[in-house]
Amino acid sequence: RKNIDAEIILVSRQNFFVFTPMLPQVVSGMIESNHVVVPLRQVLKNTKFYEAEVASIDVKKRRVHLWVENNNNNYNDDGHGENGSPLSDLTLDYDHLVISLGSDTNFPKSSDFAHMVFTLKNLKDALLLRNHIIDMLERADIESDLDKRRQMLNFVIVGGGLSGVETAAELNAFFHKVVKYYPNLKAKFSELPPHVTVIQSRDRILPELNSKLATDTLQKMNQDGISIILNTKVMDVGKGFVRTVTKEGEQSTIPANTVIWTVGISPNPLTASIACEKMTSGRPVVDSFLHVKGCENVWAVGDSAYIIDEISGEPFPATAQHALREAEVAAENIVNSLEKNNGLRKFKYGRDAQMALIGSKSAIANIAGINLSGFLIWCIWRAVYLKKLPMFKKRLRVALDWIIDIFFDPDLTHLRGLKEDRKFENHTKHIESR
Repeated sequence: RKNIDAEIILVSRQNFFVFTPMLPQVVSGMIESNHVVVPLRQVLKNTKFYEAEVASIDVKKRRVHLWVENNNNNYNDDGHGENGSPLSDLTLDYDHLVISLGSDTNFPKSSDFAHMVFTLKNLKDALLLRNHIIDMLERADIESDLDKRRQMLNFVIVGGGLSGVETAAELNAFFHKVVKYYPNLKAKFSELPPHVTVIQSRDRILPELNSKLATDTLQKMNQDGISIILNTKVMDVGKGFVRTVTKEGEQSTIPANTVIWTVGISPNPLTASIACEKMTSGRPVVDSFLHVKGCENVWAVGDSAYIIDEISGEPFPATAQHALREAEVAAENIVNSLEKNNGLRKFKYGRDAQMALIGSKSAIANIAGINLSGFLIWCIWRAVYLKKLPMFKKRLRVALDWIIDIFFDPDLTHLRGLKEDRKFENHTKHIESR
C-alpha cells in the first residue's frame, strides 16, 4: 500500500527474477532466455534493493548479516575476490522479516551422483541443459557406434510431477521439430530416434492433479512416444547410464548421457539454520497466517515454508502457484500488523484451477472440478501464465516468441564455451559454514 509508512528492503544474490514456469520452453528454444527474467530494480517501486548474499539471520536480535562483494571479481573458496579483496559486511535490522530463500534439489542421501545430472531450477540450469542437448544431437549425428549413439539420444527425466512432465513434453516436441536438420539422425529416425523417458517413483504421474487427468496425460505422452516408467527409483547415475530399481526389487540399466533431475526439494541451508520450529526436512513450520512458529515477526513463503492444509491435513505442495498466493497473504498480514490491526488473514488455496502442458499445442486442466484438455486449454495456459509474468515488455516479447515459433523452427546454435562455474557455489558453502 502506498500509504504505509515503512521501509521495504529486498536482499537477493541476483538482481533479477526468473519466471520458472517457462524454463522448459527456454530449454527447447521456444522462448528467448532474457525474456523470462525480470530486473528487480525496474519492477519494485518504493523498495530498497541489495544484491548480496545472506550470511546469517539472528531472530533474537532481529538482525540479518550480509556479505557484499567489493568489486566485480569472482569468488574464491576462502570468501575473497580473485584479487584477494575481502567481501564487505553489511548488517540490517528489521521489524518484520519475510523468508523466501527457495530450495535446493534433493538427492538421495546415499547418492554421490549430483554432479552427473542436470537440474532445472534457474536460468543457468536451462541454458546449460539446452546447450548440452544440442551437443548430444551434434555428436550423435556423426557417431557410427549404435550403442554410443543410443546413449547420446536417450534423455531421462527423473520425476513425474508438473516440472518433469512439462519438461518431457517440451523436449519431445523439440526433437520432432529439429531432427530434420540432422541427416544421419533423420535417416535412422524410425530405428533410433531421440527418446525421452520419465522415471516416477509413485504409481502415477502428476500427483499434484487428480488421477483422471494423470491417466489421460499418461496416455497422451505414450502416444507421443514418451516412455513413462512408474513405481521405479533411480539407484545410481554414471557416465552413460542410469540404474533403476522397482518396488519389487528388480534392477535395470538405461543407457543415457543426459539425466534431468526434477524430483524433490531440500530447504536452503540458511533456512535450516534459523532458530525456529522446523520439520525434520529443515523447512520452518508456519501457522495458517504464514507466521513462523517460535519466531516473533518472522514470516515464510514458498519453498521456505511448511504449511499444513487445514482441510486435508497435508502440507501444501511447493509450487509457484502456491508461493504467489502465500506472498499476497503474508504481505497483507504484515501490513495489518504494522497498523495494529488484529484481523489477520488465513492462507487458503482454492484448487479450482490446475493446469499443465503435456505436449505440442496440448494441455490439461481441472477448472471448478471439471477435467479439460486439448488445444483450448493450451491457449488458456498461455494466457494465464503470460498475465502472471511481470512487466508488459516481457509479456510482449514472450508472446512474440510464441508467434515466431508457429512459423519457424528452434535455433540450434551450439555454444561450446558455455560451462558451469562453481566458484559462486563454493563461496556459498563457505559463508554458510561461518
